[in-house]
Amino acid sequence: MVSEPEVGVTRMLLVRSGGFLARVNGREVFTDPVTGFVLRQGDEVAFAHPAHTRDVSTMLDLGQDVYGDLLPPPARDPVVPVTAALDLAHRRLVSACRAGIDRFEVAERVHHLLTTAPTAHAPARTGRRAATVRAHRRLVEHTRAVLIDGPLTVSLEELGRQVGCSPFHLSRVFHRVTGQTLNHYRNQLRVRAVAEDLAEGDSSLRTLAATYGFADQAHLTRVFRQHTGQVPSAVRAMLRSAGPG
Repeated sequence: MVSEPEVGVTRMLLVRSGGFLARVNGREVFTDPVTGFVLRQGDEVAFAHPAHTRDVSTMLDLGQDVYGDLLPPPARDPVVPVTAALDLAHRRLVSACRAGIDRFEVAERVHHLLTTAPTAHAPARTGRRAATVRAHRRLVEHTRAVLIDGPLTVSLEELGRQVGCSPFHLSRVFHRVTGQTLNHYRNQLRVRAVAEDLAEGDSSLRTLAATYGFADQAHLTRVFRQHTGQVPSAVRAMLRSAGPG
């Protein structure tokens, strides 16, 4: 349950693992480690859990007086795309807070986090029938829920069977709705999952590669670096360090 933000406060929700469906001012947002959202006073929000996996999230209350210059402008679209840079800043903030830092460092880290947050991109106008657009959006939400429920080692063919359509149709619709390929989205989830496990103390890259369906440790490292600009060992050191970042 998320209460309404106070006057002058923007509430930003970022997911570390799992996912759920949020309806914000009538707009449905499938929220996962790749997509967050913002709330302001007066916003109406409700939640559903089409994915059965437990979600772990961070809620930031951002005062206009402190963070106003960095906050996204009020808009109907509540979506915050979570890039690898934003995700890493989020995880480093959580790690530092767990280790114990003062309010000054918290504020500085939150400022850094907000400077990495991109603005949401308006969906392209397709000219398709409204019913088709809604059906495609529901298919994408279902697919994201299935992937979050895991395992992330699922094949494209099996994923298509689980959501009830051909792999070709699924890939085409997913790209049309989200602007990214299904493989790119899956890799983002796998990289976020590896980062979460590294933050929790898992250190065997060979085991993590097998758990999340990478061909081998080298493949995991290559994909991880492509998405974050860092190798897993460097991120592991960052997330375990309590020093300023």
